[in-house]
Amino acid sequence: MELRQFKYFVAIVDCGSLSRAAQQLYVAQSALSKQMTELEGELGTQLLLRGRNGVAMTEAGKVFYEYAQGITKQVQDAKAAVHVAADSVVGTVVAAVPQSVSPMIALPLMRAAARRYPEVVLHLNEELTGNMVDQLLRGRVDMAIFSPTMPSEDTTFTPLVEEEFVFLESPQDPQALPPGEVSLAQALARPLVWPANTHGHCTRWLVDAALGSAGHPAARVAAEINSVYTLKAAVEAGLGPTIMPLGLAQREVSEGRLRAHRIASPAMYRTLGLCLSVHLPTTNAKRAIFRLIGDVVRELCASGEWQGTRLPVAPKT
Repeated sequence: MELRQFKYFVAIVDCGSLSRAAQQLYVAQSALSKQMTELEGELGTQLLLRGRNGVAMTEAGKVFYEYAQGITKQVQDAKAAVHVAADSVVGTVVAAVPQSVSPMIALPLMRAAARRYPEVVLHLNEELTGNMVDQLLRGRVDMAIFSPTMPSEDTTFTPLVEEEFVFLESPQDPQALPPGEVSLAQALARPLVWPANTHGHCTRWLVDAALGSAGHPAARVAAEINSVYTLKAAVEAGLGPTIMPLGLAQREVSEGRLRAHRIASPAMYRTLGLCLSVHLPTTNAKRAIFRLIGDVVRELCASGEWQGTRLPVAPKT
């Protein structure tokens, strides 16, 4: 396989057709088609379904696309790295942030990056957690804010913040509990509105693990919703309660649209950290953004802007 074949394949998928990709790449459509035929022949499988309305990926094509994006990104990073001074903080950094973290950190981080590192182009991807593991391991993103559930043999994990889980419900719900702390039994008395299991690495997985350690079964499910914003709207509409970090719903709680209850369990919290792939090289720009994320999180915790958080205690040596 040649590098240009990876580039061509990504362009075809992104453009949705051979003709549009050929125009973007300034390559003859016949040459582009020939390269894709040779690529599929070498792989021994079909990657693209060609039709009158454009192209679509096969299942094999979807897998190859993830790798092709990572490979082309790493090649671009390598080209950029050799053209800057050894001590320059210049380049592009892609950071993935789960939906359950983005509302608290995205805007402060982008502002801080623009102010402190104007020569760094920061791409902030808000993602479902089920997608983030593959993106980091395949090199599509440089770093990710995640829980310790990321594969430890392929990644490093640097703790950033500990965040308390709370029981959330609509104050208008006829079954709503009175204000104040609730027990685990009270929090689990009704089925919960949850993210799907495949996307619950930073929320549902951690809550279920805490419940298991406390001798409780996994929470019953009222509905599974993979959008944080829709999930909160569903709770507000009375579809059912949920358990999530307070910071994620602090606006709705302050406006009286949701009611938050502290859960009487010391295990009801999550640790978030920065994950890096051990297989990918680092650059000055990546190291700078890595440090910046830590600085921004500490500022948000200290100021109280990110409610329900505390900084992790460093282990004793």
